[in-house]
Amino acid sequence: MLNVPIKCIDLILEQAGVIAITDKYARYIFVNKMWQEHTGISEEYAIGKNTHDIIEGSRAIAAIKSRKVITADIFIKKKDGTNLPGVMTYYPILDDEDVVGCFIYSSFESMEQAMSFSEKLESITAEYEFLKGEMRKRSGAKYVIDDIIGESDAMKMLKEQIYLAGASNSTVLIEGETGTGKELVAHSVHSCSLRNIFPFVKVNCSAIPSNLMESEFFGYEEGTFTGAKKGGKKGKFEIAHLGSIFLDEINQMDLTIQPKLLRVLQEREIERIGSSESLPIDTRVITASNVSLREMIKRNEFRNDLYYRLNIINIVIPPLRNRREDIPLLVDHLIDKISDKMGRDIEGISNKALEYLKQRDWPGNIRELQNIIEKAMNVARKNELTLADFRKIESFDSINQTPIYMQKENLLSSSDEEGPAATLMNKKNTLEKDTIIKALESCEYNKSKTAKMLGISRTLLYQKLKKYNLDSVNIH
Repeated sequence: MLNVPIKCIDLILEQAGVIAITDKYARYIFVNKMWQEHTGISEEYAIGKNTHDIIEGSRAIAAIKSRKVITADIFIKKKDGTNLPGVMTYYPILDDEDVVGCFIYSSFESMEQAMSFSEKLESITAEYEFLKGEMRKRSGAKYVIDDIIGESDAMKMLKEQIYLAGASNSTVLIEGETGTGKELVAHSVHSCSLRNIFPFVKVNCSAIPSNLMESEFFGYEEGTFTGAKKGGKKGKFEIAHLGSIFLDEINQMDLTIQPKLLRVLQEREIERIGSSESLPIDTRVITASNVSLREMIKRNEFRNDLYYRLNIINIVIPPLRNRREDIPLLVDHLIDKISDKMGRDIEGISNKALEYLKQRDWPGNIRELQNIIEKAMNVARKNELTLADFRKIESFDSINQTPIYMQKENLLSSSDEEGPAATLMNKKNTLEKDTIIKALESCEYNKSKTAKMLGISRTLLYQKLKKYNLDSVNIH
């Protein structure tokens, strides 16, 4: 029991506002002086009487029966017709599971006062929402979770993961194949977090030369090296203070910078190049990779300890082939988006064309889908995309995207071997697989040399090897 003097409780009940208390039958057992002044009803007259017998519109009995608080009910008038000012709130009084009474309270002495408070609150709320919106615009986050298109079970689960990640401050590792929308997910995580009014800074690790990574990430002091900016330069982590930093293609981060990133995650501080002073930072780290970091660890290409620091919340984006039921929604969205950009009036897509798109494997995922939709819109002669439009661009691609040496050495022989019943796509896949095998053999199974010979990145080579079940080949 609280050690509060009875006198103190009496003073609170008299001075805290318009207060009345009823028993479990909604009969008055206490009314304070302010209640008597505002109602013009004496304590002697009120005690023992039912609330609705005195105050028309009283909600005390409703609060008791529902066991719920009823707020902002208007204190209407007495039985004699006299108007009463004020806005009342009814609190059921519970003793364990039993309702033993009702506490009636008004924090406003008049309706004018209540309306004035409401107007001020609405004005403050509107101003807050405006300023929050402006801060979000400046934060750098371009997308929100509503920009993620899809109603499949896989996408519903993905959106739930994003909401959960938004409610946390832990590091996030986003994994998914090329073109699945990892950047969109990263923006969405930031947008639905409490950091959304602060900076969202994106860094593409594959686009920064290894010798510049440290200065880009952590900044430098004036005079640190020839050509250094006067006054020094803030690094990306410092710019993202209080917000989020998105390290895209973290798998491309040089091994020499990885231990420095690990220190930032552990100590929550950075050091500019040329400075011995540590700067504390509060930055949430979100990373993305289109290859398995676990496999890179096995090949000694990524630090094990850094991986565990980054992989607190793991979000895996499903490839498009695993959620084909979302393709119609994605196609409609992309047609609207690209039509605006191109100034075309494409109204939709034929059923046959849509079925064709749903049957493809989509190794490039949504980015590939967007690419082929835009290509089809460039050759379309009607206001609806047809199967003929996609067949046309498929035939163009098969010629234009095949390297010259592949055309010379393999095109005719591959066509003869496949026979007339083979589809154009099967021929293209067979041709690509044979070319990769020959390149591997020519380069003695060295992946870097093979990728260079084929004119593609190592990451894309890994994807091709997996696609054609060649990933077990002993390459290095």
